[in-house]
Amino acid sequence: MKYDRTTSRKLILSLAFLGLAVSIPSWHIPSVKWIWLTVFVFSVCNAFITYHVVINKHTISYTIKLFGLKIYNKKIIHTDVIKITFKRIGWNAKLAVIKVRKGLSIRVGEFKPNDVYKDLIVFCEENEIPYKKTKDYKIIENMG
Repeated sequence: MKYDRTTSRKLILSLAFLGLAVSIPSWHIPSVKWIWLTVFVFSVCNAFITYHVVINKHTISYTIKLFGLKIYNKKIIHTDVIKITFKRIGWNAKLAVIKVRKGLSIRVGEFKPNDVYKDLIVFCEENEIPYKKTKDYKIIENMG
């Protein structure tokens, strides 16, 4: 199953343009000008990042795209997964941290549709991978 996550573009772009507009009167100072332009460029790039997770029977594929171009791609085989920890982030959001043998852990949070966590648990059970649900995660899970 394929899951997607995008950033809230309207909010990020609004704040980037607002910050740029507010900083223009102080552009006579060169360092201020370059700092604000750098912040603006990073904000625009951040607004167009998308994340994709594909969970198959024995593999998990994790992809990050910027403006539709693939900038990071990782395919995880079930034998490379050490464990998956399910946590709570924020007031009512879930997060899964996939710890792998080599490389950085993968954070799976706020993906649509919300069935990603159920599929990760099925992935763990089918491939005999240990997983842990924190107490806070269980509270959110019981809320529905």
